[in-house]
Amino acid sequence: MKTRVLRIAIGVMAGFIALTAIGGGMALLLGAEGNRFPLTWLEGTPFKDYTIPALLLVVAVGGSALAAVVLILRSRRFGAYAGGLSGLVMMGYITVEALILKQVPPGPTGIEIFYFTLGLLILLLSAWVWKATQSSIERSQP
Repeated sequence: MKTRVLRIAIGVMAGFIALTAIGGGMALLLGAEGNRFPLTWLEGTPFKDYTIPALLLVVAVGGSALAAVVLILRSRRFGAYAGGLSGLVMMGYITVEALILKQVPPGPTGIEIFYFTLGLLILLLSAWVWKATQSSIERSQP
């Protein structure tokens, strides 16, 4: 019962990340964020515009979170792996973003701290679910 509640919590958090990452990445790709995120923030980075970061946000962050939602609700074993991986991807993306962007004021921003913490929480809860799943598998084997 406890792992079921944790899996639902992971699914909800990963679903939120999937929606916001895919939506935010698409907004960047379509230029909707052009006025909000100036190109000067990218000075000194390997990026000339926001296309690659947006694609990474959609595919890596949003895609891994979406996979985590599906798997955490369908498969205890693989769901914990997918949840942990999506948490790591979220944390990695935010870490790189905070380190390389020339934001004013300098990062990490409140929203970066929020998403990093959300990724960390997903990672920790996924590890807990994985451990509980492993324990129940070991108990059921003769």
